[in-house]
Amino acid sequence: MQLRKKLIPFLIAILLFVCCTKEGDTIYLPNPDEQQPSTAPLVTVIYDVNSLGDRSYNDKIYRGIESAAKKHGFRTLQLVPDSYEQGLAYLETVFRQMESAQDTVRRLFIAPCQGYDEFIRKNNHRLERNPYADLLYLETSTPLEGKGSTLYIDYYGAMYMGGHLCQDYYSLNVILLVLANPYTQWVVEAGEGFVDGFNSTTSQDEKILKIRYLSNEPGGGFHLADTTALRIYQEAKINEEDDVCVVPICGGAMNAFSRILPKFAYYVGVDSYIYYPLITNTVNVIKNIDAVMEYYIDQWADGTLPKHRTFGLRDGATDIYLSEFTYIIRRDHQDLRQEAIRKEEERYGK
Repeated sequence: MQLRKKLIPFLIAILLFVCCTKEGDTIYLPNPDEQQPSTAPLVTVIYDVNSLGDRSYNDKIYRGIESAAKKHGFRTLQLVPDSYEQGLAYLETVFRQMESAQDTVRRLFIAPCQGYDEFIRKNNHRLERNPYADLLYLETSTPLEGKGSTLYIDYYGAMYMGGHLCQDYYSLNVILLVLANPYTQWVVEAGEGFVDGFNSTTSQDEKILKIRYLSNEPGGGFHLADTTALRIYQEAKINEEDDVCVVPICGGAMNAFSRILPKFAYYVGVDSYIYYPLITNTVNVIKNIDAVMEYYIDQWADGTLPKHRTFGLRDGATDIYLSEFTYIIRRDHQDLRQEAIRKEEERYGK
């Protein structure tokens, strides 16, 4: 009798996990005490090589995605490859998993790096096999053929304002415009905006604008050694006593310049405002990619991800931030802003 009492709970437990069909096939049911795989939507991001930690564009993408994911209860997987080859391997793994998934979990893959453009455009059609998979490709003005959404942030207008304000606010000899490479679209257009804004006005101090590319390779110039940054800074001087203002449109390479600049040197912050206690960065050109990422994930959550959109100064995706110093008289620059918006829209036929 005691043995029978002991067997009953065991037999009940077996019945909870095993049952049979009318045909006699055995079905094993999952253990309810085991943690089940999450069915929450998953957002996966693959960045450029060693790009997180740039205190700029990529870090803002990370923050924007995490903020939106927390709001919606989404899972995130944010990957930073150590090499281009590892990045390609990550991409292949993501595409393979997304195209072959047999569940109904919604998956969004975000690609913020143009270095993998060829791979993405050759493989985005693979996601058509999965109705629950989506792709968002950043910083390209060329929409994808087939499945996937694209967005482009137009930096021309904000950089136009930055170039104009550098003439107004900085009393120095040389403006050094440092560009990553002559092939990355947003870099080239940002540089052209700054030059046009710089030439749109004059100041009492005669300034010389020098332009320097860090790389002649597509996708290059976003990483820089401090020693190279110091050499470029020194070479920009016409005379040893010259003051040089650095405008770094080169992603994470900007950090090398911020480290080597002498005390009280001039600097234009790009993508994000960073406070430097011993560097004068009154003018800062901002790209609000964190807010754009939140907006796009909200759209994806609602199932309304647009095929393509271009954002700019009018949308607030880019802007100017003037840091507060007691010796700077902060002014309302609405006239300049409207001029920059008009120039930006005329340029791109908006």
